[in-house]
Amino acid sequence: MKTILFDNIIYSLQQIGGISSMWAMLQEIVMRESSISPIFIERNDALNNVYRKSIDIPNNKLIKSRIQIPIILDRYLSIDTSTIMPMVVHSSYYRCVKNKNVKKIVTVHDFTYERYLSGLQRYVHCKQKYRAINDADIVVCVSQNTYNDLFKYMPYIDQNKIQVIYNGVSDDFCKLDDVQRGDRLLYVGSRAKYKNFDLLIEALSETTHHLDICGAPLSIKEQGYLNKKLGRNRYKIYSTVDNNTLNILYNKAKCLIYPSSYEGFGMPIVEAQRSGCPVIAMNVSSIPEIIGETPLLIHNIDKRNLLIKLKLLDTPTLIDEVKISGLENSYRFRSYKMVNDYMELYQN
Repeated sequence: MKTILFDNIIYSLQQIGGISSMWAMLQEIVMRESSISPIFIERNDALNNVYRKSIDIPNNKLIKSRIQIPIILDRYLSIDTSTIMPMVVHSSYYRCVKNKNVKKIVTVHDFTYERYLSGLQRYVHCKQKYRAINDADIVVCVSQNTYNDLFKYMPYIDQNKIQVIYNGVSDDFCKLDDVQRGDRLLYVGSRAKYKNFDLLIEALSETTHHLDICGAPLSIKEQGYLNKKLGRNRYKIYSTVDNNTLNILYNKAKCLIYPSSYEGFGMPIVEAQRSGCPVIAMNVSSIPEIIGETPLLIHNIDKRNLLIKLKLLDTPTLIDEVKISGLENSYRFRSYKMVNDYMELYQN
């Protein structure tokens, strides 16, 4: 029986998000496998994560990490496995391992820091990330686009140790017969500048559409901006929702609007498709690779093009085709396919 140590640092870095969703899904299924003996290292604050709360890790499988120093520091410190038998160590977010007797796997999710940040924050993140990738025995990229980005930023990397394993989407996402689809639009994810949330609001200000927002609580500045552009009654915020609630929102939405300029994978796209929800998204980075064929891709991100795609939502025959093809596309990213790929990797 092979022992796998899962480094759960991602649960302390975010309360919710695509990476922790994928990580919890992987662990939940791996714990049911008789050929794997999983153990987990995590901080006390890991349980603040929505997805970590959803999985039951036995106490005898848990190792609490070092003295609880602030996460801003802990995330950059190596995992100390010097007292543990040789094993496979899989880090959720670019942590290195001190023990040279273990096999190391690192999953690369995206290159957002490299593309959009600068200064000390970018330097420290990239230094740790590249060190972890160089030190790993196997590096997993979550899409072909992320694989290509890896060689753009690290052209010297050994190609033989790189694999592409697509993220899987939880079976929590499905079409609900008892939920009626309405006219509200849905936005899911962070509102960082490259996500083009402000552009979406500028476009919606010229329509009568209402918007549901899933993400971090709105700042006072954001509330003021939304109130000015849309009015208080045209938007609603949902913070740190679980999969069941998010699935209902996908089933109720007229469309998911996902105008991001860069994604390593783009989990909400496939979640929405699995729920029978059309998706308007950008034709950039990994998105065309993940979303499949659709007339709702935006080729040039500006307000006019976004409004053109919004008008297509009122073409019933086209949208019915989009829903069917989207559902079929989502089956490429089933959870068991992702887990089987990782299981084969662990065994080898």
